[in-house]
Amino acid sequence: MSGKNELKSIAIEVNMLLSKYIDINDASLKFSWRKIIPLPFIFQPIIFSQLCTSARQILSQLENCNQNISNLPEGLTQEEICFADFLSGYCVALIETVSLLAGILEQLRLKSEHSKGYSLAEHNKRFALYKEAVDRYMSMGDQLNELYQEIA
Repeated sequence: MSGKNELKSIAIEVNMLLSKYIDINDASLKFSWRKIIPLPFIFQPIIFSQLCTSARQILSQLENCNQNISNLPEGLTQEEICFADFLSGYCVALIETVSLLAGILEQLRLKSEHSKGYSLAEHNKRFALYKEAVDRYMSMGDQLNELYQEIA
């Protein structure tokens, strides 16, 4: 497989992982009436342990993608090199974001098991850091798409 095709394949995988991460984010943090009105016979509970495990799997796969970018063969064009560098930065931003989400989910899992160590103040602090990370990777998305179009 050529370097360009490998690069495109990595980009497609990163996009797929982004979609999986967004699904986890939505399942755990997006507004839902079931979080407001906990009726177990109507609404299914959020299983934080499964969401946390899924987030950690995505985290591992993103780290693998970033490593694969570093191992691309020689002979890429200047546009492809620019895209690869930016994609690597995007992976790092997503890794940070997913890592923060996994930490929040782990704390929510502990809280759902009646642990008293996770205060609302700590949650708000972690959530603010998470929101900043989300803003960071999202701000990179448009430029990443533009760079992808240049190599497509």
